[in-house]
Amino acid sequence: MSAGGETEFTRLLEREARPLASFILALVGDRHVADDIFQTTCLELWRIRDTFRPGTDFGAWSRTVARYQVRRHWRKAGRERLAFSTEAVERIAEAYASPVSPEEDDRLRRALAACVGALAPDDRGLLRRRYNDGAPLKTLAAASSRSEGAIKMILMRLRRRLAACVRRRLAQEGAGDG
Repeated sequence: MSAGGETEFTRLLEREARPLASFILALVGDRHVADDIFQTTCLELWRIRDTFRPGTDFGAWSRTVARYQVRRHWRKAGRERLAFSTEAVERIAEAYASPVSPEEDDRLRRALAACVGALAPDDRGLLRRRYNDGAPLKTLAAASSRSEGAIKMILMRLRRRLAACVRRRLAQEGAGDG
């Protein structure tokens, strides 16, 4: 690859870094593991950069490589049975393949912030500790005197509530536009 080609590749990789990291996190659900897989994916992308064809979808190509890295991680960790089904991984990949506009992203962020703000303080704290701080389920369970299964269930219910709240807010906002 020529120096100009490497410069273009670097630019594409820098532009795609945040969405790619987000994609990996969506697949594995653990910020620390996702960070490791992201680094491995970037190294692999750089190693195989000559296989990328300029003019094609760099994001789709990099997500494909990331999916292989995630699967490799699951196999090494011996946790294939806990991994998403192939169908679930493909659905997540499809969601990332059709990125939203900056305006839509802003609307989603505002709606999510409002929905999180409407939660009880304990629920907001649990979400913050799990997703912002990356606290393991075991730590959250010990701190709350609950089982890991109970914490998983609480988090799942909170995610569902937030998703429903965001959908409602966006629908109300859309109804207000017309």
